[in-house]
Amino acid sequence: MVLEIHRSSRSETLQHNHTHCTANIGFTEEELEQFSWGSRGIFEQMPANGDGYECYGDNCYGRPEVIQALKYVCNEWVKKYPKPRIGIGDISTAEGPTPGHSSHDNGLDVDISLVANTDAEIGLTLRAPEYSRQRTQELVDLFHNNPILGIKIILFNDPEITGVEFWDGHDNHLHVSFLSPGIDSAPYSSDQQGDLRLVAPPMQGERVRKLQEDLANVGISVTADGIFGTETDAAIRKFQAEQGLQVDGIAGFVTQTKLTQLISGQSRGVSSEPSGLKLQDVIDQKQSIPFDNIDSGVLVEDQLFCAEIQTILRANHLLEVVDEIYGPQTQEALRSFKASRKLDGGDVLGATTAKALLDAKQGAGKLPDWKGGDKQAAVQAIIKEAHRQGITSQDQIAYILATVQHETADSFEPVRESYYLGEPEAENHRKTLRYYPFYGRGYVQLTWDYNYRKYSDVLGLDLVNDPDIVMRPDIALFILVDGMKFGLFTGIKLDDCISNNSRDFLKARTIINGTDQAEKVQSYAINWQAQLW
Repeated sequence: MVLEIHRSSRSETLQHNHTHCTANIGFTEEELEQFSWGSRGIFEQMPANGDGYECYGDNCYGRPEVIQALKYVCNEWVKKYPKPRIGIGDISTAEGPTPGHSSHDNGLDVDISLVANTDAEIGLTLRAPEYSRQRTQELVDLFHNNPILGIKIILFNDPEITGVEFWDGHDNHLHVSFLSPGIDSAPYSSDQQGDLRLVAPPMQGERVRKLQEDLANVGISVTADGIFGTETDAAIRKFQAEQGLQVDGIAGFVTQTKLTQLISGQSRGVSSEPSGLKLQDVIDQKQSIPFDNIDSGVLVEDQLFCAEIQTILRANHLLEVVDEIYGPQTQEALRSFKASRKLDGGDVLGATTAKALLDAKQGAGKLPDWKGGDKQAAVQAIIKEAHRQGITSQDQIAYILATVQHETADSFEPVRESYYLGEPEAENHRKTLRYYPFYGRGYVQLTWDYNYRKYSDVLGLDLVNDPDIVMRPDIALFILVDGMKFGLFTGIKLDDCISNNSRDFLKARTIINGTDQAEKVQSYAINWQAQLW
């Protein structure tokens, strides 16, 4: 079943003005006919308005399960946002077929408007300044997490929204496909970044097949059919138990890295016993270790030694991951490190390079001396940390302060996502998030497991198993400045928006959260400029 989410202009009632959708969402004509047979004429009508929503289309008839799911989402929405309400448009006509809107012929589709960053109920596209990426993400998450019907696919063209896929004509609405009761729909593809796990419908694709093949290569019996079913779930659990990992059936970063390490060791004949070599040993023993060969040598054979070097390279933003595997990326990162320090000697890791690496380790992830304090003290701590991390631009520092002012509701204290709801309601809401327990924490909202993993590498701390560490003022402060400086949150960094040649405070919001509240944060930044300089 399909929902489309978009908001159009509002007078006394919301108006439906987006392009009619003819997206092929995966059901065959036979399946649609099978599902629709005997159902037309008994569709249930969505009431014109209710808690958290108002209908703005004329064709609001759909399967009872669709209506039930809509009411559930709207009831959950209004608990947090009395305004703006969710705008519900076409579902289907009472008899089914909806002229010009072919994906609405079977009571499976619903049009719902995008969400503004204020109480306004207005027509929006994803490029409108009033468009709220944060609220739209929350709405998408509500649909994904509703207990009434599963989701087949959601179409929407904002690349920063997770849980959606691109489709032409979907700049001003989402198109959400529910799984239909009584139809065995095709499993969705898992060929994208993220964990692999047992879900309904099952994940499928080349990444699943590769996972199954890797499991078989290390002696775990599983069929490589590209579908993550109960057999694959059991195989993952067996592998995790054998390797002393957390047994949860999820092929996440830790499990996949361990699997890759074992396979890499098999193909290269790597000894399971590490040499125990450390960078300090290279200095003390005046060793010279060639690193021009990615198929043999100390870095290949001793994964712990490789990981020590990778952690430093990662902390200096020369490497993306620490996987204990010496390959082309690590080799190139070592070359870049030597070039940046003007170290000669070619592809050799000697005492001088080892010392430079250890010196870089001491500074790259060093935390500020900050235990928290009132707003005035926090402002001074932020300015001091910006200077310590090499940020001297007054405009950039003003924008960092403006970001903290907005993200913490002017408290200038580390906060948890949804804190404004009060406890226990805030924690109950956090538990509904797809990325729980890696919800937003700190002076800026650090979310998702991969971002916690990034700063585990940078700081040498285990933020993945203890994400609440991010609430520590010194850690939150380091992440705030480092993340905005190097673009670790969204890929956009301070220098991309604010430099000697230009100052775009509106664009700078993309460092954190797209265009959400961009004008408000811009006004804060201008005020900070006037106050401080």
